[in-house]
Amino acid sequence: MILFTLMSHQWKSFWRSRSAGKSLAIQIFLGFIILYFLSVTIALGFYLEEFIKKAFPGQDAVKVFCGFILYYFAFDILLRFLLRDLPTVALQPYLVQNIRRKQLIRFLNVRSLFTALNLAPLFLFVPFAIRVIGPQYGQPAVTGFLVAILSLTIFNHFTILFVKRKTILNSWWMVGFFAMVTVVGLCEYLGTFSFRSLSSAVFSRLLAMPWLGGVAIVAAVAAFVNNYYFLYRNLYLEDIVGRDKRREGSEYAFLNRFGVLGELIALDVKLMLRNKRPRSILIMSGFFLFYGLLFYKPNLIARQGLGNLLLGSVFITGIFIVNYGQYLFAWQSSHFDGLMAGRAPVHTYIKSKFVLYTAVCTIALLLCSFYGLLSWKLIFIQLAAYFYNIGLHTVISVYFATRSYKAIDISRKAAFNYQGLGASQWIYALFVFLIPMIIYLPVSLIGGSWAGIFMLGLAGLASFLLRDWWIDVLTKQFLKRKYQILEGFREK
Repeated sequence: MILFTLMSHQWKSFWRSRSAGKSLAIQIFLGFIILYFLSVTIALGFYLEEFIKKAFPGQDAVKVFCGFILYYFAFDILLRFLLRDLPTVALQPYLVQNIRRKQLIRFLNVRSLFTALNLAPLFLFVPFAIRVIGPQYGQPAVTGFLVAILSLTIFNHFTILFVKRKTILNSWWMVGFFAMVTVVGLCEYLGTFSFRSLSSAVFSRLLAMPWLGGVAIVAAVAAFVNNYYFLYRNLYLEDIVGRDKRREGSEYAFLNRFGVLGELIALDVKLMLRNKRPRSILIMSGFFLFYGLLFYKPNLIARQGLGNLLLGSVFITGIFIVNYGQYLFAWQSSHFDGLMAGRAPVHTYIKSKFVLYTAVCTIALLLCSFYGLLSWKLIFIQLAAYFYNIGLHTVISVYFATRSYKAIDISRKAAFNYQGLGASQWIYALFVFLIPMIIYLPVSLIGGSWAGIFMLGLAGLASFLLRDWWIDVLTKQFLKRKYQILEGFREK
């Protein structure tokens, strides 16, 4: 009974809120998008056999399909980590009421299940199982297969909820998660092991022995129980974020030596780690480092397609600046008045953004250095892109930030969130990727591709050496529009 009561409260809170009309419009829009993708998914499920036969002629469609199931769930668990929001806010008003914690946890777990990510595998796998697997392997095999699929979906669901809650307690969990993803991706890419072979062996055996679906049920139950008891032990806010943790995470001793500049950089770091939207931006920027596996194609390297490789390098080494720089000052819009009234000079405040960009780009360059295993050329191309990003891209980012007056809510997730997005952001994104081509193309036509790459790196390095002059120029631009920015940030 309490479960339905809590559900009704959530429904009433939605309709009685002041922004119900706007929220309803957004939900309807998102609903149409979700409905479209689910329709595509179920259509794909019905016609998947035909697609497989065209892509893999002469092979058994079921065995080919089984070889890609683990790929789907690996991508699913990564997608959930990036996009899935934690349903915790709704419980806070009930923590002081006479309601048992077990009832609140059951409500939280049931409410979390209502997501399109849990429907997608059913829409994809059920049609294929009925149309293709059933006639070949029989009804028991279909039942065992679908039980396994449903159980793996639930396993992913509760595992990611647990991992994301642990990252709130300790950011090293996030580092560990992406380190694991990186290791698995590299092993797959380098051929150390094959997900496809493992997936084909597991699910082919499952179709032959449907009772093995019980193993997936055990895994799902274990993930649910683990998540349940974690919530049971940490349901209260003071238990989830204790005083010791707050004190430990609020200080960065290595930045204190830089004085006010270090304090401002630490403020950006805390903002990214503690709030949903900037933290999502940080995570997605790390995920985009693997886009080199798409950009750095062997055929481009072989035929000297260095221009395309250069553009990909600019994207990979500078994606954090693009994502974070779109709303550079707006991230701090909620306390921007306090920053401007504080003791930090505007010149130092802008300099802190340059230093932050340089540090993150340097880390990205080091992490991307393993692409040199594909070709030595990529090391020099990425180095040129790096100099462009820390030299010219940073200047462009801060310049456009002085012309952005829209506040944003950093507590909201980044996925499908267009708050603060305006014309200046689109123009900024265009400039960032257009300028490297403007520098590269004329020089490459005269002196060759390597000359164009060298010129881009040289231009970036020259701009980097003129950093203090750029900061003075941008400080003057900021002071001209300071009160417009402050007024815009006050409009929520």
